Amino acid sequence: MTVGTLLVLLAIVTVGTFPAGVAADEEPISGTVKSVDSAAQTLTLEVASKGKTRDVVVHMKPGAKVVRFARSTEPGKAGFIEQEVPLSAVKVGWIVSATTKHEGNREVAEQIKIVVER
Repeated sequence: MTVGTLLVLLAIVTVGTFPAGVAADEEPISGTVKSVDSAAQTLTLEVASKGKTRDVVVHMKPGAKVVRFARSTEPGKAGFIEQEVPLSAVKVGWIVSATTKHEGNREVAEQIKIVVER
């Protein structure tokens, strides 16, 4: 993947991560995947903020989607399309962005976007 492609993907994720009218309890969380538990429907992210790192466990909401971006293969259609993948496809070391809501003391994801696959 070229630097230009990565920048385009980052721009797509950034624009899609900050929708207008985000509720007060919603926040996007971006970080490096430390672990994935498909049975429990959770993933643990290492998140950096203000020079410090912390681990955040993200719980998948029933019906939540995990998406990756891929170039369109349709003739005449340029750009990237979203491809839905199972949570089990997410690998340790990848960078993801999760659209989450606070539910009690848990972060519950409605969507996980794969930003960089390493």
